[in-house]
Amino acid sequence: MVISKEIQEKKEVKMVPRFRFAPSPTGGLHIGTARTALFNWLAARSMNGRLVLRIEDTDTKRSDRKYEDSIIDDLKWLGLGWDEFYRQSERIEIYQKFANKLLNEGKAYLCFCTPERLSDLRRKLLSEGKMPGYDNKCRNLSAEDVEKNLRESKKFTIRFKVEDGEILFNDLVRGDIKFSPKVIRDFIAIKSDGTPSYNFAVVVDDSEMEITHVLRGEDHITNTAKQILLFESIGQKPPFFAHISMILEKDGSKLSKRYGATTITQFREMGYLSEAVCNYLSMLSWHPRDGEEIFSIYDAVSKFKISDISKSPAIFDTDKLNWINGIYIRKKTVDELVDLCTPFLIGKKVIEESDVENEEIMLKVRKCVDAFRDKIKVLGEFPDYAGDLFKDRINNYSKEADEILKLKTSSNVLQFFLEELGSTLKSYNNKKDPDIDEEVGRKLIKAVGEDLKEYKIKGKFLYMPMRASLTGMTHGPELPKIIAILGLKNCIKRVNQTLKYLENN
Repeated sequence: MVISKEIQEKKEVKMVPRFRFAPSPTGGLHIGTARTALFNWLAARSMNGRLVLRIEDTDTKRSDRKYEDSIIDDLKWLGLGWDEFYRQSERIEIYQKFANKLLNEGKAYLCFCTPERLSDLRRKLLSEGKMPGYDNKCRNLSAEDVEKNLRESKKFTIRFKVEDGEILFNDLVRGDIKFSPKVIRDFIAIKSDGTPSYNFAVVVDDSEMEITHVLRGEDHITNTAKQILLFESIGQKPPFFAHISMILEKDGSKLSKRYGATTITQFREMGYLSEAVCNYLSMLSWHPRDGEEIFSIYDAVSKFKISDISKSPAIFDTDKLNWINGIYIRKKTVDELVDLCTPFLIGKKVIEESDVENEEIMLKVRKCVDAFRDKIKVLGEFPDYAGDLFKDRINNYSKEADEILKLKTSSNVLQFFLEELGSTLKSYNNKKDPDIDEEVGRKLIKAVGEDLKEYKIKGKFLYMPMRASLTGMTHGPELPKIIAILGLKNCIKRVNQTLKYLENN
């Protein structure tokens, strides 16, 4: 059977182009599956078509509604909406009706082979160096034998008859693909429990839902041959097929958990933004012709063409994703980032859920966001940067901070710094820790510098001890920002703690 480009192009597609995304709820939304969803969404929207979300949950042993809910939640988070929704488990009668039609037309037959026999057959063929497949034992059973087996209540499957003939189809990404009938044996359409096999359910659904384009991963190419035969058997022309390359690690291996996150939920939990994830995923096997790298999926709609998808494997580069995510973080307003970062502070126990109502604490969150927004690549890093600034004390001093603090001039600097902090606090003339801004911090630092002029202490010998006394580190946001975040009272506590540390060390 030849399904050439010319034959496919004769297929009447007067209707609106129809795409489908069909995940199996047997796990979370994998990054590769999410890219498939995105490409289908882009293709449907760029062609003014419709997108069908179809949950393929006929694998009753592995499917779980919690994974379906998770997949749907992740798709919504990515901003990938759909126009129609179906669930295969609610369509069993439709598959059985089509299977009965094939039986009546002699295109399928009942197979009574037990799982044990099929397992033994597979082992035998492999031991002989042959490709495993069904040996058609039940294909020509007499009507009497079939009746006898049914009377004895023997379990059966419905197998599709694969006839001779080469299969050739034109892939919109890969060009002509050819299959020999020898690699495809009679295969199961309906399993012994009455549920459809993957390939049979897909063909019935794609036909019934009038899908015009099937855009999916290259791991489905071998399924396409079987599906083309099934489309012919039910009297339908196949849709257009396009198979996207796999996403691989930098070393060429398959993307797997041992290298890090592989599901959208995991990326969400790490603090990636949906806009950044979509932006990056869209560039795995596709690039806009204008060469742009930072764009929203809505901008990509007008640029996306299936013919521009590369057939080369896509390499997942975490550094590139982090770079893109950092750009989107910096595009956010401070208020937006406060809302986005707060759950991560709560999750890491930096603040409590009830603190969201505390104006003083949320003001500190806001100041921290402003101080660290240029540093963080993912939102999950924010508590690591800001967490210590929510404490009353410094937990430890870095090796570099320790070396700076133990310089002969550092104690002098900290004594003057402490005096300036105290006099500044007094100037507010109230017991409550006043809210101060960076300008107050700048004036404090300048005043300490003036105090130490006669000692000729300046540069890093002036600024580093002050920073180390407040954070235990020698690097970080500008010192005035740190002072504004901590507040005068906490700064005084920390400098006193540092002076005591120096006395004891």
